[in-house]
Amino acid sequence: MNSHDPIITAVAADDPRILRLVRDLDTDLAARYPDEPCTGGAHIHPGIRFLLAEVEGRPVGCCAVQPFPSPDTAAELKRMYVAPQARGRGIAARLLARAEHTATALGHGEMRLETAVHQPEAIALYTRAGYTPIPNYPPYQHKTLSRCYAKPLPLPEAGPEDREELTAFLAGQGLSSQDVLAPGTRYWLTRDAAGPAVAVGLERQGHCVLLRSVAVRPDLRGRGAARRLAEHVLEEAAAQGARTAYLFSTGAGPWWERLGFRSVPVTEAAQALSDAPQVRRYRQAGALAEEAAWRRDLIDIGTSNLPPTRADGSTADALRTASASRR
Repeated sequence: MNSHDPIITAVAADDPRILRLVRDLDTDLAARYPDEPCTGGAHIHPGIRFLLAEVEGRPVGCCAVQPFPSPDTAAELKRMYVAPQARGRGIAARLLARAEHTATALGHGEMRLETAVHQPEAIALYTRAGYTPIPNYPPYQHKTLSRCYAKPLPLPEAGPEDREELTAFLAGQGLSSQDVLAPGTRYWLTRDAAGPAVAVGLERQGHCVLLRSVAVRPDLRGRGAARRLAEHVLEEAAAQGARTAYLFSTGAGPWWERLGFRSVPVTEAAQALSDAPQVRRYRQAGALAEEAAWRRDLIDIGTSNLPPTRADGSTADALRTASASRR
């Protein structure tokens, strides 16, 4: 990296540098669309995460990632802007890539955005990056100049090469690292610039799956990241034929209830998943009687009827380090 390369960092929505860039963006949009009032910066979403691009200490660009209301697990790209004097240097593409990385770390499986017909450079940027047109979503569905785009974001499984990092991350969040990536166990691990962000494990037996080891880095709690990654894992399991999901958790029952789980006898879960590595370990240790079991049927996974969440896209900051899925 040389001195002219942009440095991109996450900053608060009320950072003075962000506020100046957003004002400049609104001025730019007002000139392009004189008959369309620009209100994009009027309301700051509680769950929004801003990224700031600087060159040699000078703010030159920004963008933001914010969640759609639950149960939608997509993210929206907002407030993308590069100052005129810094354009043509690939800064917007770098901001976009970092925004996608941020969204993935928070468990978002898709990024959507809105631009408009008088921003051909923005449309070209998004098209090059793999975005495809979609029907205009609210509040843009009646705006004739608006154009909406979307791009799926990969939430890949952890592989053998991730074992050491995954084990350390789970241990750091107070969760057991036993059986990590053991035969019959799968994990998803998201990362951002600060390292591992969210992890979710899954074991399967027949048409039943066992969700396990849900871990969230402390600075990301309350942002809906665990909910979104867990939903992604359950959707993938349902797509592969799973009909019922179970989990063991003694300290986060209300959180799991908000994700559609209900309390069931431990014996039900243990019988349905008798060969799952976590169940075998609990049985060998004589620990099943100490557990609490939860169940969710996956028949409605594509049309979730979960209750609405808070304005920041999270259900609640109830998923604590050791209580999300204690093992």
